[in-house]
Formats: sequence, structure tokens, C-alpha cells
Amino acid sequence: MPKCPFKLITGLSCPGCGIQRFIYSMLHGHWHEAIAYNYYLAYSLPYASLFAIAWIMPQGKAKERLSDIIENRYVVWFYIITFFLWLIIRNILKI
Repeated sequence: MPKCPFKLITGLSCPGCGIQRFIYSMLHGHWHEAIAYNYYLAYSLPYASLFAIAWIMPQGKAKERLSDIIENRYVVWFYIITFFLWLIIRNILKI
């Protein structure tokens, strides 16, 4: 599998490290193993899925309401901050 460029350059694990192993384990039904590879992905995947759902929804009020929620600046900033917190925490704790 390809190596993470961030890890090759810095020696640190990025928040996305383990995504390939996560997906591989999920596809093979190993849920607990997948989550152990990347906790942040397990946490943020439902949010990312909402973007895909909003993209395929037909135009209308429901799509507008969903888009307003997932694109709310506080929600976006929350995920940006937790992304960088995960970067720090996973390298301090060697997760």
C-alpha cells in the first residue's frame, strides 16, 4: 500500500493515516479492527456521508435544510478543530 507523504516527511502520523487499512477492514467486516486503525475517520464518516446524501438529494426544502446544517460555519469549524486536535493527540499518545 502507498505510504503517507506526511509521515514520510515528518515521521508523524497525520489524521488520515490508516484510512486504507480502515476501508480494507470495513469491507471485510472487521468493524472493531477498522475503528482501531483510524478513530477520527470513524468519528467523521457520518458527517462526510451527509455531504454525499445532500449531493444526491433532489432540489427542495429538505436539501436546503440539510445543506444549512452541514455547511454551518460552527459545524465546519468544529470538525476543523477536532481534525487538528486529533493530529496532536494521536502523535502524543502514539495511537
